[in-house]
Amino acid sequence: MAQLARFRCCFLDATGAIALTEAIECADGLEAISIAQKIWTHRPHYHGIELWQGFRRVHLEVRARDFPASRLRPATLRAAKTA
Repeated sequence: MAQLARFRCCFLDATGAIALTEAIECADGLEAISIAQKIWTHRPHYHGIELWQGFRRVHLEVRARDFPASRLRPATLRAAKTA
Protein backbone atom coordinates (compact mmCIF):
# COMPACT_ATOMS: atom_id res chain seq x y z
CA MET A 1 0.00 0.00 0.00
CA ALA A 2 1.33 3.43 -0.96
CA GLN A 3 2.15 5.87 1.83
CA LEU A 4 -0.28 8.76 2.17
CA ALA A 5 0.87 12.38 2.07
CA ARG A 6 -0.21 14.74 4.86
CA PHE A 7 -1.70 18.17 4.24
CA ARG A 8 -3.27 20.91 6.37
CA CYS A 9 -6.32 22.71 5.04
CA CYS A 10 -6.72 26.16 6.59
CA PHE A 11 -10.13 27.79 6.34
CA LEU A 12 -9.91 31.58 6.19
CA ASP A 13 -12.26 34.16 7.67
CA ALA A 14 -13.21 37.50 6.08
CA THR A 15 -9.96 39.11 7.23
CA GLY A 16 -7.73 36.36 5.83
CA ALA A 17 -6.97 34.92 9.26
CA ILE A 18 -7.03 31.16 9.80
CA ALA A 19 -10.31 30.29 11.48
CA LEU A 20 -10.04 26.48 11.34
CA THR A 21 -7.44 23.90 10.33
CA GLU A 22 -8.21 20.37 9.25
CA ALA A 23 -5.78 17.54 8.44
CA ILE A 24 -6.07 15.73 5.12
CA GLU A 25 -4.25 12.51 4.19
CA CYS A 26 -4.32 11.39 0.58
CA ALA A 27 -2.18 10.20 -2.34
CA ASP A 28 -0.98 13.57 -3.70
CA GLY A 29 -1.51 17.32 -3.93
CA LEU A 30 -4.16 17.16 -6.65
CA GLU A 31 -6.29 14.83 -4.57
CA ALA A 32 -5.75 17.04 -1.51
CA ILE A 33 -6.96 20.10 -3.44
CA SER A 34 -10.08 18.24 -4.56
CA ILE A 35 -10.85 17.06 -1.01
CA ALA A 36 -10.27 20.56 0.43
CA GLN A 37 -12.61 22.12 -2.14
CA LYS A 38 -15.32 19.57 -1.33
CA ILE A 39 -15.01 20.25 2.40
CA TRP A 40 -15.13 24.00 1.72
CA THR A 41 -18.36 23.55 -0.28
CA HIS A 42 -20.02 22.35 2.92
CA ARG A 43 -18.63 25.28 4.92
CA PRO A 44 -19.71 28.33 2.88
CA HIS A 45 -19.23 30.76 5.77
CA TYR A 46 -15.44 30.62 5.24
CA HIS A 47 -13.98 33.03 2.69
CA GLY A 48 -11.03 30.98 1.49
CA ILE A 49 -8.78 27.96 1.88
CA GLU A 50 -5.06 27.46 2.02
CA LEU A 51 -3.66 23.96 1.59
CA TRP A 52 -0.23 23.32 3.10
CA GLN A 53 2.17 20.40 2.97
CA GLY A 54 4.76 21.03 5.64
CA PHE A 55 6.09 24.56 5.13
CA ARG A 56 4.94 24.77 1.48
CA ARG A 57 1.60 26.17 0.42
CA VAL A 58 0.16 23.87 -2.24
CA HIS A 59 -3.04 25.79 -3.03
CA LEU A 60 -4.78 29.06 -2.25
CA GLU A 61 -8.37 29.87 -3.18
CA VAL A 62 -10.62 32.71 -2.02
CA ARG A 63 -14.25 33.60 -2.73
CA ALA A 64 -14.54 37.28 -1.92
CA ARG A 65 -13.36 39.78 -4.53
CA ASP A 66 -12.52 42.26 -1.80
CA PHE A 67 -10.42 39.75 0.14
CA PRO A 68 -7.37 41.60 1.52
CA ALA A 69 -4.33 40.18 -0.30
CA SER A 70 -2.09 41.78 2.32
CA ARG A 71 -3.51 39.35 4.90
CA LEU A 72 -2.39 36.22 3.05
CA ARG A 73 0.64 34.30 4.25
CA PRO A 74 3.65 33.82 1.97
CA ALA A 75 3.73 30.70 -0.20
CA THR A 76 6.46 29.20 1.97
CA LEU A 77 7.06 29.41 5.69
CA ARG A 78 10.48 29.17 7.26
CA ALA A 79 11.00 26.71 10.04
CA ALA A 80 11.79 28.31 13.36
CA LYS A 81 15.49 28.07 14.21
CA THR A 82 16.33 26.14 17.30
CA ALA A 83 19.44 27.08 19.27
